Amino acid sequence: MRQPYVDPDILERFNELIAEARQELDYIHNNPGHFRDPVWPTRWATSCLNLLDRLSVSTNRFVKEFERYGRVDADRLTLGLPLGVLQAARDEYERGFAVDYHLSVTATVFGDLLSQAQYLLERDYAQASAVLLGAALEEGLRARARADGLEVKPRDTLNPLIEKLANAGTLSAFEADRLKGVAKMRNDAAHREQFTYGPKEVAAALDDVRSVLSRTLGRGR
Repeated sequence: MRQPYVDPDILERFNELIAEARQELDYIHNNPGHFRDPVWPTRWATSCLNLLDRLSVSTNRFVKEFERYGRVDADRLTLGLPLGVLQAARDEYERGFAVDYHLSVTATVFGDLLSQAQYLLERDYAQASAVLLGAALEEGLRARARADGLEVKPRDTLNPLIEKLANAGTLSAFEADRLKGVAKMRNDAAHREQFTYGPKEVAAALDDVRSVLSRTLGRGR
């Protein structure tokens, strides 16, 4: 099994917030009923929810449970319960079991981008549509590759991403060939004044991208 992609910045923030809460628990143990800073509970809870929202939609289990236990009432917070939720979220994220939440959100975002590309195409802006659908494909494949634990460099563009996912078995050989054609179309649309592709070709590329992103972002590791 491949190691899941873990964003080091997200993991570091998890650790910072957990460390803050543990320090506060030590203080409360010696000073029952008091926080060092009355503003801290609200600030900490808000930061935790902001972090959890980065993993998934606001209806996911982590957010629900944190909101249930992390409510600040009259500057008071029962710290152990929301801290337990945060630690569980961190552990699940590090092990890759929160990745599907992330991909679900990614699929929704890129679905919206493809709808915009469809809108542009229907209004005869084929070149702009090709640029947008290519950008959606690149970022969607980047998210899938990271979720699969593949090494993704900041400068990896469409063709390297396609190759990596094809070699990993996420993309079939047929899909990879089709998407390389999409990559060429996107590059021509973005970097050439003369765009030689017609609406039917852009529409076919849009169908290919929509199909691949729906499958690759909709399944687990």
